[in-house]
Amino acid sequence: MLSLSSICNEIKGCKKCDLHFSRKTAVCGVGYESASVMVIGEAPGSNEDQTGIPFVGRSGRLLDKMLMDTNMPRESVYISNAVRCRPKVGRAPKITEIRKCSPFLKDELNIIGPRFIIPMGNSALKSLGFVLKTDFGRVSEAWKKIYRINDMFIFPQFHPAAILRNPKLFHTMKDRFDLIRNFREDFENNKSWDYLNEKYGIIKIS
Repeated sequence: MLSLSSICNEIKGCKKCDLHFSRKTAVCGVGYESASVMVIGEAPGSNEDQTGIPFVGRSGRLLDKMLMDTNMPRESVYISNAVRCRPKVGRAPKITEIRKCSPFLKDELNIIGPRFIIPMGNSALKSLGFVLKTDFGRVSEAWKKIYRINDMFIFPQFHPAAILRNPKLFHTMKDRFDLIRNFREDFENNKSWDYLNEKYGIIKIS
């Protein structure tokens, strides 16, 4: 039977692409199995490669702050990545690497069934696109939008590493997380679809 632990075992033994040659530790998703919120990052960095845990370095501390400030503490969400092994320093995951890793994300989504998904960075958005058979484009084009696919709401977001490189984007990230919090509150308070669509401009994808 498929479970998060069986997915993790498969990730740890994965050799589908060349990233397994340079990794120290493959990084599985972590968090609450019945989480309504799922965060998707891009790829492990050096800290994640050492520990096997996603978002534990500077980017992770920034993410933790945003989650805590918007009533989504880390222990209440599920956190995963587009690819599970660290790419060489200074490069983003390749499309082929993202595609080969995307079945792991698909299996996690099927088990957890999150209502709200926050893909952070272009690789995360691309991986989610492979799973949902949708081209979301780049984060720089999609970050202001809210997408609805079936019963899921998707909030594209810049990756925390981009915020650390360009602190001017900090308030952009903060405002976006505030919007996610407000949307969740409205949704969980049973606001009507007409109200949600008018207030947030949801883009429905069939």
